[in-house]
Amino acid sequence: MRTFFLYLLYAPLWSIFFGFLAWLILAMLFRGTELFRGTAARRRISPYGFLRAGYAILAIAGLFLFTVGTRTSSRVEGPDGVHFVTGSRDHQVAPLLGTAVSFAIVWLVRREWLRRRGGPRGFDED
Repeated sequence: MRTFFLYLLYAPLWSIFFGFLAWLILAMLFRGTELFRGTAARRRISPYGFLRAGYAILAIAGLFLFTVGTRTSSRVEGPDGVHFVTGSRDHQVAPLLGTAVSFAIVWLVRREWLRRRGGPRGFDED
């Protein structure tokens, strides 16, 4: 439960960081190409775009933790020397659920903010 709440609280911060990093890496890789110049001129990059890109990265990491899992090892000193003992794989669903719930909360808050502010045309009608 603790992992779920940590992901719920820190996922927006990490997603903005990872989203900005992803956009920055793409900009550095494709800066000299015509594809990037044409796309960058037409695309309006907003903090919400960084957020969505970062949440995609966090969702992939959470999916990895759920499917593959993590394995912990312990150092054991015995009469025959030091060796490491590994435990079974720990499949965690809390990171994936915490990230998904966090994204849903951010999306609902943004939607309500745009509704009250008079966001994009036609937004009030849905």
